[in-house]
Formats: sequence, structure tokens, C-alpha cells
Amino acid sequence: MREIDALEFWQAQGSAYFRELSTFGALTDDVILSLLQGGRVLRIDAGEGLYTVGERSTAFYIVLIGTVNTYMPRSDGGCTLARCHQPGDDMGFVPMIALQDHPASTEAAIDSVVLEITCGQFLELHQQDPDAFGVILLNLVRGMARAIIRIATVLADQDSELHKLYK
Repeated sequence: MREIDALEFWQAQGSAYFRELSTFGALTDDVILSLLQGGRVLRIDAGEGLYTVGERSTAFYIVLIGTVNTYMPRSDGGCTLARCHQPGDDMGFVPMIALQDHPASTEAAIDSVVLEITCGQFLELHQQDPDAFGVILLNLVRGMARAIIRIATVLADQDSELHKLYK
């Protein structure tokens, strides 16, 4: 993992690219650029991780380019692919807000670029630009809601399949 220059990355992608990412939806270019420059833009190679189970959660990440997978541990010592994060998706927001250690591990499926936003940076946005904070918080909550709906759908499908086996 290595940090890359936020302004160069912003210029290479173009402002329109960032406005299409769900976490940044409805934010102004100035706010998005400020988030990039205030955070850390990280390039992670395929197979490289951002965090592991049990690590303290002091930041969350937004996928800017690539795919990053989240793996949940199982009681048998293995792990299960829980989610494939695409550009615009967040990772680690829920445990950061819940003040809990990471319950899962992440790993880049392909070479990827992510933005790290720390608790301190998130608080600073709240204090300095409450309107932008409200927008990004709504975008993050909307992403959580979509994830919950996907999980509920998977559970319902698994329950249906299980009932078929026992009929």
C-alpha cells in the first residue's frame, strides 16, 4: 500500500468522475477535493489488505477505483466473502461509528485506489461544513441500507432453499 498525491489523482480522474461515486453524490467539487486532500489516497495491489479482524477502527475507506473484498471470519477458522466493494462503496464505516474493532478483513481483488477518512477528519467536516457532513452522512447511511437489503435478500433465499431440502 502506498499513498498517492490526492491533487494529481483528482486531476487525472476529473471532477465528474468523483461526483458519480455514491458516497460523494451531491457534494460540491470543493468538498470532494478537500476530503481527498485531508485524507489519504492509497493505492493497494491485488491481494493486499487494508485492515484485519480485530484491528481498531479509527477510519473508514471509500473505493475510488477497483474492487475490494470484505471477508468475515467463521467459527471453524475459515472466512467467507461477505461483500465486494466497488467504486463509491465505503468500507469500515459501521465499526468506526459503532466504536468497535473491525469484525472483518479486507483485501483488494484487483489493483485498487481507496480514500481513507479518519474519525478526526470526519469530525472536522462536521464542525466546518455541517451541510456537506449531512450529505455525506446521508450517502453513507443510504449505502448501509442497500447492504442490509442485500443481506436480508440473501438470508431469505437461503431460508427458502433450506425449507425445500426439508420438505
